[in-house]
Amino acid sequence: MKGNGRMGGLSGAILVFFIAAQVSFQFAGAEARAFPESGTSLKRPKRDWVIPPISVLENERGPFPRKVAQIKSNKDRETTIFYSITGQGADAPPEGVFTVERDSGWLEVTRPLDREAIDKYIIYSHAVSANGEPVEDPMEVIIKVTDQNDNRPQFTQPVFYGSVQEGATPGTSVMQVSATDKDDSVDSYNGVITYSIISQDPPEPHPQMFTINRDTGTISVFTAGLNREKFPKYTLILQAADMQGQGLTTTGTAVITVTDTNDNPSGPGEGGAELTVHALNVLTGLPATGLALWLEDPQQPQAQIMASTTNTKGRMDESSRLPKRLKAGTYKLHFETGAYWRQQGYTSFYPYVEIVFTITEAEEKVHIPLLLSPFSYTTYRGN
Repeated sequence: MKGNGRMGGLSGAILVFFIAAQVSFQFAGAEARAFPESGTSLKRPKRDWVIPPISVLENERGPFPRKVAQIKSNKDRETTIFYSITGQGADAPPEGVFTVERDSGWLEVTRPLDREAIDKYIIYSHAVSANGEPVEDPMEVIIKVTDQNDNRPQFTQPVFYGSVQEGATPGTSVMQVSATDKDDSVDSYNGVITYSIISQDPPEPHPQMFTINRDTGTISVFTAGLNREKFPKYTLILQAADMQGQGLTTTGTAVITVTDTNDNPSGPGEGGAELTVHALNVLTGLPATGLALWLEDPQQPQAQIMASTTNTKGRMDESSRLPKRLKAGTYKLHFETGAYWRQQGYTSFYPYVEIVFTITEAEEKVHIPLLLSPFSYTTYRGN
């Protein structure tokens, strides 16, 4: 084979590597070629010959070190070749996860891997002659960490709150719950979550008053007969399961308040005060989204008039169709600030914030802003 210009010994190794030299990876008896066989052309092949990613299962028990793949160049037929690796997991943090046997080119993993911490490593293999001269360009090697179903789903809130009008017909949407899973949901079903309802309290007038969409987490009315006077509140125990419902599970809670049809916003000419809320996260300067809140009658503790969570604007979620018109009287607005800050990764000094206010005028407009941080809060009543 002739080339353009003279090349003797290893001085032409880089060019020869891309033309005739073959670098291969040995996987448990099977060989994956990184470059094509030599041809008749001296034109350097394009770099689109990519080694398929090497897969290593996370949480393996060993023993370690364990051989993963062998880096091999056929230039070792002509001279002694020494192999080394660089990059993340080799000589860059986390260092020493992968090593290579200097003489044989065997790539080894030295410890159990955690896909949720690092899902892939990109390292570079190097081959040099006995005198330290490179015999080929560094080659990129991608090591993909294969997922194991080692994480349970987690609901995004400790308790979900929603409300529905009494007499609502089957199919009426009430609320939506959500859960997350750290496991892989792209290349496996380990992180694919399905939802179900385990129990309903009270189980009246029918043990299945509500149903949940197994894929979206949307809760809706299943059976007619919701009656606020008899059963003003329902507590549902929910289950989220990964692997499409066949894997690890966790439970959560949804509280649904049945509202009186008279609690709806008043029509033209009808009286009633209007209540609005705006919650702001002062750490980010953005609306506090997903903050659970409910309104109570202080004279009847735990007697919820309405319940909601704040939307992306930090206001009461309109989709829950909560009543906003209130009669004259004293009310208590409860914010679950502790649960909100736990979702943000903080510990709050205040597990909850309660605001008591009185409505005296029929057409009064009451606006309650809440400026909150993990360490303090500010609120006032505005009209």
